[in-house]
Amino acid sequence: MAIVAGLEGNWSCLMYHEVPLTVGRGSESYFAVQADRFADQMTKLRDLGLRGVSLETLFETQDSNVVALTFDDGHATHYTSAFPILTGLGFTATFFITTSWVGSHPYLSWSQLKEMAAAGMSIQSHTVSHPFLSALDEAAVGRELRESKRQLDERLGQDTITLSLPGGDAPQRKYANLIATSGYRVLATSAWGPNAASLRGSRASAVVRRYTVREDTSIERFMDLALGRSPSWSREGIRLRALHGIRTVLGAGRYARWRSAFLKTVRG
Repeated sequence: MAIVAGLEGNWSCLMYHEVPLTVGRGSESYFAVQADRFADQMTKLRDLGLRGVSLETLFETQDSNVVALTFDDGHATHYTSAFPILTGLGFTATFFITTSWVGSHPYLSWSQLKEMAAAGMSIQSHTVSHPFLSALDEAAVGRELRESKRQLDERLGQDTITLSLPGGDAPQRKYANLIATSGYRVLATSAWGPNAASLRGSRASAVVRRYTVREDTSIERFMDLALGRSPSWSREGIRLRALHGIRTVLGAGRYARWRSAFLKTVRG
């Protein structure tokens, strides 16, 4: 029996990063989800009558029993692990690609991206070089946004419309208009929480919240996220806003170095 995704019509967008066969303890694996755990999560969605779809598909469907699935960075495990699991279940997802990384280890190749797109996956922008956009001037922000879209459009024969912010870091407010003028209609953030039903169909200015899924996300917690049961004022949402405040004070670069050192201390 199908269940309606979300509370009061809200819908969820899940964010993944690497999907390796095994997950170590280093800080670089903090956002990884082991492939068999990812498979269990996707199977759980299917068994509950939910369907994983790309963010772009979600905006176009009237089906309320859907969960948007997104992957950042274009890691090779998106092709070797996530892609076959998704296609096996009839799911789709959005893959945000840092274009200068394409073809280098350990990232996806253009041929893999073409295969994924042909199978119904959505390939979208994660900028050219994955910089902290808030640290860039107007010209540099424009290059990151426009060149990434141009490469994806030309290589894949598409109109790239969605941007994922690297590290959840937005351009300075005075340059925010560059997102729309560069051709993007949907902005995927790292802000925690569900998305309102009213956001459907508003792609001209859609800003999407996403739930980060990690290896330590239990299956019970995963279902809470998939169903939008963790509001922005939840414990995790408050923690992320606090970290955002620290990043604002330190600056994106200093914050990243502080966070990396902290994770190495915690995870060994």
